[in-house]
Amino acid sequence: MNTTDLSQSEKVLLDAGDVIRQRLKDHGNTERSFQMIADMWSSYINHSFTSRGEVRLRPYDIAQMMALTKMARSVYGYSEDNFVDGAGYTALAAMLHPNNGGKVGD
Repeated sequence: MNTTDLSQSEKVLLDAGDVIRQRLKDHGNTERSFQMIADMWSSYINHSFTSRGEVRLRPYDIAQMMALTKMARSVYGYSEDNFVDGAGYTALAAMLHPNNGGKVGD
């Protein structure tokens, strides 16, 4: 590994800049979108912890929260990706739900 060759690092940063610009077009205002995601996640976490009485996220929670992310992004900009991924995350949440009888991945 040549640690003085920064071409890969520079490529990653340039690609990230391109992705950020594209996501701004796809998802709209970043700060408003992230604030909506923060509000939705905070509400979800508050209610899930209140109902379960424990402070611990489960795989099911992550699937639900990722679906919320896609929902929030769809408010500020249209990208079919939001709806496809949202449906996928919801389906995964159903699979991972604790009351699914432990049949995850069967």
